[in-house]
Amino acid sequence: MVSATPPARRHDDPPPRFAGKLLARVKGALATALETLPALLAGWLVLRIAETIHAGAGGIEVSVLFGPALANDLLALARYAFVFLLGAVPLALLPRRRWRVMALGMLWSALLAAQAGLLQYHWTAGVPLGADLFGYSRAEIATTVGGRAQPGIGLLAAYVLALAALAGVLVASFRPWWPRARARAALVAALLSIGAYNLLPDHFAPATADTEAGVDYLRNKMAYFIDRSVAHVAGEQGTATHAQAKGLPWTGKDPRYPFARAERTPDTLGPLIDTKPGAPPNIVFIIVEGLGRSFSGPGARFGSFTPFLDELAGRSLYFENFLAGQGRTFGVLPTVFGSLPFGDNGMAALGERMPRHASLLSILKDQGYQLEYASGSNLEFDNQGLFLRREGVADFISETDYKPPYQRSNYWGYDDRALMETAIARQRDDPRQPSVRIIQTTSTHDPFTFPDKPKYLQKVGERLAALGIAEGSNPAYTAQREVFASILFADDALRLYFEQAAQLPGYDNTIFIVTGDHRLPELPMDTRIERYHVPLIVFSPLLKAPRAIKAVSSQFDIAPSLLAFLGHGYGLRTPARVTWLGTGLDTEPAFRNLHVIPLKQTKTELSDFVSGAVYLAQGRLFALADGMRLDRAADEGALARARAQFDAFLVANRQAGSAAALEPAPAALAPWHEDGRKLRSVDLAAEADQVAVNDLRRGADGSVEATIVNQGTTASGAFVPLLVISDAGGLELGETAGEIQTLAPGASVKVALKAKLGRLPHGKYFVSMIPSHPETGRSIGIGQYHVEMPL
Repeated sequence: MVSATPPARRHDDPPPRFAGKLLARVKGALATALETLPALLAGWLVLRIAETIHAGAGGIEVSVLFGPALANDLLALARYAFVFLLGAVPLALLPRRRWRVMALGMLWSALLAAQAGLLQYHWTAGVPLGADLFGYSRAEIATTVGGRAQPGIGLLAAYVLALAALAGVLVASFRPWWPRARARAALVAALLSIGAYNLLPDHFAPATADTEAGVDYLRNKMAYFIDRSVAHVAGEQGTATHAQAKGLPWTGKDPRYPFARAERTPDTLGPLIDTKPGAPPNIVFIIVEGLGRSFSGPGARFGSFTPFLDELAGRSLYFENFLAGQGRTFGVLPTVFGSLPFGDNGMAALGERMPRHASLLSILKDQGYQLEYASGSNLEFDNQGLFLRREGVADFISETDYKPPYQRSNYWGYDDRALMETAIARQRDDPRQPSVRIIQTTSTHDPFTFPDKPKYLQKVGERLAALGIAEGSNPAYTAQREVFASILFADDALRLYFEQAAQLPGYDNTIFIVTGDHRLPELPMDTRIERYHVPLIVFSPLLKAPRAIKAVSSQFDIAPSLLAFLGHGYGLRTPARVTWLGTGLDTEPAFRNLHVIPLKQTKTELSDFVSGAVYLAQGRLFALADGMRLDRAADEGALARARAQFDAFLVANRQAGSAAALEPAPAALAPWHEDGRKLRSVDLAAEADQVAVNDLRRGADGSVEATIVNQGTTASGAFVPLLVISDAGGLELGETAGEIQTLAPGASVKVALKAKLGRLPHGKYFVSMIPSHPETGRSIGIGQYHVEMPL
């Protein structure tokens, strides 16, 4: 009988125990990662405390939000713990636990550095960093970051303390009393974390976080950056079909060209502006960096820091409830001059791959207009120069055209005063008409450096005194003093321009259009839509009479309206078919919205949408009221309609971003015709509420009077007139409720309410009258908000 012998082991076979040793090391690595996760939490806690100190100095109610902020940090850890745990598997290559702990310490030190950098960005830019980096070139990132790369001494100290906390916990993990974990527990924790990532929200915000700045404070900045980056890579998720949302500006008959449709923009400017026989008017666009309604114009929440623009607005068509199409500068030129969709990262970002389209500039150039663009900065940032050249602009002023005595103010280029003087000199030397001139400013941009800065810092105090605002009434006046100083400087530069422009040939036949590219993010925002809330000023010696306009319009409506005015009043040819997102400026004095408006906050985030009386913001629905005031809306039908309309836009926008053209053939120009033109062209997600407050004023007996109207065709529900008084710094002082009311269709009631506030010092205050629900107190109609009124 032959005995069996085992086969001889080959010399290159692994040792029989290698697999077991490797598995043991993997288990050890997983266990070590779980055991030492509290060290990362300790570092996060230190940075969260530093963020809380900074937020408190900016006026955020951190006493009630600190707990929810910590809960959001724990939520971030729960959603991303699987990355920390499973990412530790390569540490199995290190045989000793000490070495693995040291490696984790270095890795988590880098994560804390990244978190500190994200805090620095948020504190400087005013918004957390999302997926923005995907939309910029390396050179643009370097320019954008600029001075933000240098953290303040407070943040550096916080980072050092965070490293100390991290190291302290890691050292403690070597003690015998430190809890030990098993690999099985780490795997279970990783699986639970994967479930949390897929099932839990990316953050939560309690009702006490009633401002956008408060919500931003709550977010874990690293989790927000990763979430937005992942969402960007995944792409926009619009799925609606034309059948779901017909009649929108982006649901044309041909799905290959969803934006192409017959031109139907009415001439809403013609009744308000005289036409002169002969040459059509010159047009000057002034796009002011960061100009927002919260610090410019009547009822501005911070008080108005643009005294010249306020005076100009009083002689102009002034659109109080006007929206930029974008939250950063990247989209303003395509929005204003082309009424264009965005594509993935803004239409200009497509460069030479931009789809063929017609624009206000190209149409006017074909009919004899001279085109010029002036700025103090790099012409090619955000591909602005390329976009303008494709539209037909040949004459430029940029940072390369400034000579002594002008000097650069910062890495963006030359200041607004130098820009205005240079633009005026060019207009004086080149008086060709008709012309379109575009002036784009930069002084109201971080790092807020400009000539005579100390003088303007002093002027901030003088302006506050003139407004009757105590400097201590809002921490922003101290924390962001240089921002307010830059606004005053830019306003003076605009004053200089208009004073000198009035001396130039052709001034009497010129239309001036002033707007902001977006609202400055450095100043705290109450609501998300505030980022887009900018003024529109249409001034001209041709204007028949000034008008304050409360109806909502957007920058998408400018190009269609100007062409309709020029076609109707001066016989210029306009396209028979267009690809505009806008349908025309609404010049109605009373508050209403007849438009659908997509809003892209950054190059990489497109999640906001306005349709009639509602605003869809990152999936949440708000009711829209005068002053761009928001209230949460619980209308499920309106939410479904708004989502369908927005999804249809996402589908069309994605199509436009990859198309060669927005229309089947170049737009044919035709004489103006008035048939079938109307401002309202779509079914809105929600109509304005029936009950609206009109004519808010001071009564003779010291009361506050208003007329409340039922604009609907059915009887209104019960409502209570609610009077709210706030001081010049925005602090609510008290409220007074009237009697319960109901109104028949078309009926109105006059209401007079006296503020029950005791003795107040004489000064400037602001009043709001709101139709509110008798039980919940929530707004159920269109109120008038923040009306300036001395008491």
